[in-house]
Amino acid sequence: MEIINFLQHKNARDEAQLIKLFAKSHSLDERLDALLANKELHVHDHALFLAFLAYVEAQHMEAQALFYDVIHLPKFQFEARYQMNWAQVVKLAVTFLTILRENDYESYEQFSS
Repeated sequence: MEIINFLQHKNARDEAQLIKLFAKSHSLDERLDALLANKELHVHDHALFLAFLAYVEAQHMEAQALFYDVIHLPKFQFEARYQMNWAQVVKLAVTFLTILRENDYESYEQFSS
């Protein structure tokens, strides 16, 4: 039971760190890159990500633009433009960036600038 509590605490701490990083800088930097390097994607992450992509497509939005905006726009601007919870999209953006970083580092670097 203590292991589960530890993992939940670690996940909550990592999530809070990511949200703080996004809220502070609105840009990618070496701290985010280090966090993504340590991020392990699980089946759950992929399932949520794919479901979100399906929703974005159904809303006739471009996923890449949405993820770019969640990184670069202030929270209030993002939420006003997209009518979405900024913190939830940040989590999905981390999955997107982790996949991009692992599969196409050059595109990841272009996206992060």
